[in-house]
Amino acid sequence: MKQIISNLQIMFLAVNFVISSAVISLPQITVHIGGQNSWLVPLINLPILTVIVYLLLGKPRYLESLKALFAIKKRSNLWEKGFIFFFMLFILFTFVRDVRAMIDFIGSVLLPSTPNSMIMVLTILAIVYISMAGLEVVARVNAIHSVILGIVIIILPLLLLNEIDVTNFQPLPSLSTGASVMKSVFFTFAWLGEMLFFLIAVGSINPMKEARRAVILGAVLSTFYFFIIIVLEIAVLGQKIIEEATFPSYILIQQINITDFLDRLDLVIAAVWMPTLITKTAFLLYALNHCLSFYYKSNTNKFLFPLSFILGYLSILLFKNSMEHIHFSLYTWSSLGLLLEGIIIVLFIVCRRRTRKNHEFRGKPIL
Repeated sequence: MKQIISNLQIMFLAVNFVISSAVISLPQITVHIGGQNSWLVPLINLPILTVIVYLLLGKPRYLESLKALFAIKKRSNLWEKGFIFFFMLFILFTFVRDVRAMIDFIGSVLLPSTPNSMIMVLTILAIVYISMAGLEVVARVNAIHSVILGIVIIILPLLLLNEIDVTNFQPLPSLSTGASVMKSVFFTFAWLGEMLFFLIAVGSINPMKEARRAVILGAVLSTFYFFIIIVLEIAVLGQKIIEEATFPSYILIQQINITDFLDRLDLVIAAVWMPTLITKTAFLLYALNHCLSFYYKSNTNKFLFPLSFILGYLSILLFKNSMEHIHFSLYTWSSLGLLLEGIIIVLFIVCRRRTRKNHEFRGKPIL
């Protein structure tokens, strides 16, 4: 049965691709490079993301031809196979990184006495359970948790109003700080560029004519959330604390102190954030299984269970400790992720053009 999702659901998927994994540790590298002026980074990234989405989805009448790129068919050309290969590689690295991020966060904050292997097994079981239900269920669950997380982020300024210190933004931006801010944009863009995962769901959107606007709204909303978080962290924690903290966003939440008896909202908000990351990784597992089905030439779920546990153990074996994972996530991924995203964009444009020409040559109408 064909999986169908709405434009509202693809918008929330685009939001979750960016904000769920970036919210916990990305501000550390952003502030470490850009300093107190790092609040400018989301504002610079937004128009770049918007232009990329606008170019990728093209004109509304060409959107129908995009279904053929990820469609499971008996024959596929070399360009399509290359595109699927790099897209699958992009998914693999992101899945392993995000699973290890969840393991490290749970192991250091929520369950410090539980072995990482046991945390991995429980996490993978939750991911597989959601992913096996298909794209529609993943999109619905994601929409629910994304709305809740968005509400929490929006009310954070009110909860932290008494902790804000505007002097943490000094000195104000100047021409001399432009180089550090642009370098911070480079390190951040690989994370924000993960919104490219929406491409695999393009063929399932109904109606497709509003897909581009939905994804652009998702980019705007996710950038707005990231802007709120990084502004609050600079205003409340200051540059030095953010640079030295492993999870600066969690430390930010710990500063919430409404009354004498209501000062442990950090666990409640962490419980809101975790399901969004689980939902994102469930989508990644679904996308990875779909890419393997493309080569297998048959839509099947037989790869889900063994593949998820293999990648789960890889997330533990590839990184000796959480510091190695953080170094990979903040430094190596900035270049590797950007390289993969660039290759995917180029191959996607080439494949889309070839697919459109094939439709026109055969006389098939493009809606």
